[in-house]
Amino acid sequence: MSIESLKNILSGSESFYNKNNYLTSTKSDFSQTKPLAASYTYNTENKTSRIAKQVFSVIVFPVGLYKLLHVCAGKIIVPASTPSLFAKNYASSNRSEIVLNKEWKYKRITVEVDGYKIDAMIVGKATTLNNGRWVLGSLGNAGFYEATLSQNTSFTQILSEIQGNGILFNYPGVGTSSGLPNRQALAKAYRAMLTLLEDDQRGIGAKEIIGYGHSIGGGVQAEAIKKHELKNHIKYVFVKDRTFSSLSATASSLYTKALGFLVKILGWNINSVNSSINLKAPEIIMQTANVTQAQILESKESVKGDGIIADKVSLAKPLLNNTNCPTQNKVFIGIPENHDDVLENTTFLTSKIKKLLKNN
Repeated sequence: MSIESLKNILSGSESFYNKNNYLTSTKSDFSQTKPLAASYTYNTENKTSRIAKQVFSVIVFPVGLYKLLHVCAGKIIVPASTPSLFAKNYASSNRSEIVLNKEWKYKRITVEVDGYKIDAMIVGKATTLNNGRWVLGSLGNAGFYEATLSQNTSFTQILSEIQGNGILFNYPGVGTSSGLPNRQALAKAYRAMLTLLEDDQRGIGAKEIIGYGHSIGGGVQAEAIKKHELKNHIKYVFVKDRTFSSLSATASSLYTKALGFLVKILGWNINSVNSSINLKAPEIIMQTANVTQAQILESKESVKGDGIIADKVSLAKPLLNNTNCPTQNKVFIGIPENHDDVLENTTFLTSKIKKLLKNN
């Protein structure tokens, strides 16, 4: 499938889900344990330059050693990227459990990013796939898109409530995505997916984009959009769900200050606060709080730890406490759920998303 035809196959008689062989071809794509042929390419540097950098890192021992340590740290920070038969089977098994003969339509695709391949999934309904409203999901550090779509999560519920479509992807080295889990690769993978949605010529040509990042997925989102130019003709809303202020602060809080320092020197200190302060697009920050149901957070005093991220290192608390934070384009939502709990009530969130899109 050429990417030139991707936007055209999202609806109408030529849509991928209206083909007579939709079920058999989709099952065949789902059964593949390697990435499919690339249907979109996003390059930030040419191949020669990329190879030269790789050779340089091998020749210059300190550079190569630093990169190796950075990747090793990445395998701890993103444990789903640790190569194992269990992880591969887990992704494949969950993919096979996705129900294909109901209202949701699925298209597995591959996006090539600077030589490595990112496995992704498009999901939507026949009634929405051509309406231009898309949710880009970035998962927690142990997340697989296959599990999000096959298990009882709130992702498709959110899509239903906003009448939108979704695209989820596995981070480099996770599932069948190739590459290694380094900080730059995570951010580039996210920007590639965002560009795919924005691209009206070779991509999907979205009119509205909701970035939804959970846990480290919110950090990946923050890291990626720091260097991404948002398009004036597209409406954006970015959601950060139970995300940290910085990765080093979280490591220090969970373990020791020494580990937090190590996160910094190994180049993994993703800072969500600075990105959020500089973000011009509307943003929703959700954090566990002393509430019995989802509601607007008015002050940092209501924020509490979610079982993983302590209140003091959450994204919400320092933003609410920062006079430089442009709160006029932000919505703070307190929720009762802990870090990995499924959202019980998504309506409060989706009502805010729709309002921000309308007013944007």
